[in-house]
Amino acid sequence: MTTYDILLTNDDGFQSPGLAAIRDALTQAGLRTLTIAPDSPRSGTSRSASFRKPIVPRLVNAGDANPVYVIDGTPVDCVRVGVISGIGASARLVLSGINEGANLGDDATYSSTLGAAVEGALLGRSALSVSQQSRDGRFRLVDLTGYDFESTATITVRLAREMLRQPPPARTVLNVNGPATVANNKLEITRLDRRRWDKNVFEPVVTPHGPGWFTFLSDSNQDPVFECKPGTDVAAITRGLMSISPLSFAWGEWRTQRHLHSWSRRIVNELNRVIESELAHTPQRENDTHDA
Repeated sequence: MTTYDILLTNDDGFQSPGLAAIRDALTQAGLRTLTIAPDSPRSGTSRSASFRKPIVPRLVNAGDANPVYVIDGTPVDCVRVGVISGIGASARLVLSGINEGANLGDDATYSSTLGAAVEGALLGRSALSVSQQSRDGRFRLVDLTGYDFESTATITVRLAREMLRQPPPARTVLNVNGPATVANNKLEITRLDRRRWDKNVFEPVVTPHGPGWFTFLSDSNQDPVFECKPGTDVAAITRGLMSISPLSFAWGEWRTQRHLHSWSRRIVNELNRVIESELAHTPQRENDTHDA
């Protein structure tokens, strides 16, 4: 039976540029990667799963050493197919992403990118959820502009290697978000931020039968703002740093929570030292402009 290092999935579908970016980066780094992804976008479904309909994986790249399967299901279904069916039972790390749009603060609870990673953690695998902020640096509920995945993909590969070498505590997930504008490729451990909702901003739709449901995304300028408190994921992204939020799903096990944070600090410190060393040895470009 073929063995894999990583079970890769996402919620934007198997043709997503973000999935392609991280899959290419992983395979080029020599990490054996099995991809199982939805046949179409399944954003905002959290840990939604299929319980009554059959889920049948379809191989779309026969002959490739790093196979890609497509299913008509949710990202959680993808992880279940990979782990429980045996196709990817050998994979030690479930990686979900790279998502088109950040999954920060309260928004992360909606995310099926994070939901798939949580499923991996609950099924006994190391788990990593990775998302990318849009180029304009906005904090929308739904991002609609382009993305630059290169820096996030590079750091994610390094983080995946470390997680394979030094596995995190059981039933835990790292929720990673890449900033629109990268300051220096460094990582920061964060906690989830909070949005401030104002119910007076959203107007109900008027239908022939009276007031209907609310149009939450008719105007992104009305999106609730984040508090952006120091130490949060939003504050880190705002400063151009990659945010890493350690999340424990070992409910009630406080030792696991402490272990997770000490493990995360060690891993992030090691990666930041490597990044600092590389930056120190990178030749600086000369300024093209000179004083007269």
